[in-house]
Amino acid sequence: MARPQDPRAKIELLKAAEAVFVEHGLDRAKVEEITARAGRSKGSFYLHFASKEEAFRQIVETLVARLSSCVDDPPPPGSFDLEELFEQQLQRGVETFEFLWVNRGVVGLLLCGGGSASFGYLIEELEQQYQQVIGRWLRWGVAQGIYRKDLDIELISLALAGAYDGLARRVVRQTKRPDLRAMVLEMERFTARAVGTFEYIAQFDCMVRNLERKRKQ
Repeated sequence: MARPQDPRAKIELLKAAEAVFVEHGLDRAKVEEITARAGRSKGSFYLHFASKEEAFRQIVETLVARLSSCVDDPPPPGSFDLEELFEQQLQRGVETFEFLWVNRGVVGLLLCGGGSASFGYLIEELEQQYQQVIGRWLRWGVAQGIYRKDLDIELISLALAGAYDGLARRVVRQTKRPDLRAMVLEMERFTARAVGTFEYIAQFDCMVRNLERKRKQ
């Protein structure tokens, strides 16, 4: 009769694997070190994972799923309050970068392919996903009359995705928690000025002033 699996073993092994991957990178990580940290046998490891690469893949899939859940598509036309939507998106951005900061070790691995060239495609897929979402927001903004009609959606979405990627890389390299809200707000301000109509830029500045007034109350 097969021995029943310990439900805690996989969780403990994944935590240990994440720590070892962060310290050594995927290529130099050893299964023996993972199992030693978890207090488990190699047999237990291979009961749950075919290889260290499979363990890394599961860690990354969980991370990417969480990051994907932080991204919202635009609301249906006419079903939103612009100032309320701005506040929600600002908060969502802060939450996303807070998640990146808290998980900066494994996020740093993801941004460099896990220390293994065979996983370099992971960050490319994530960047493409964000670029597509940004493109949908840009098209939505143009349709609402708040973004300029002459925008090259593909080019601008690529540029903004690259800017957010650069910001994410900066955040995960920090040894002290940065002012994430200020960083996200500055990116929102940059975006508004880059793609917004004159009317929207003025409205954006007004929304920021109102939001800051609320925070001080």
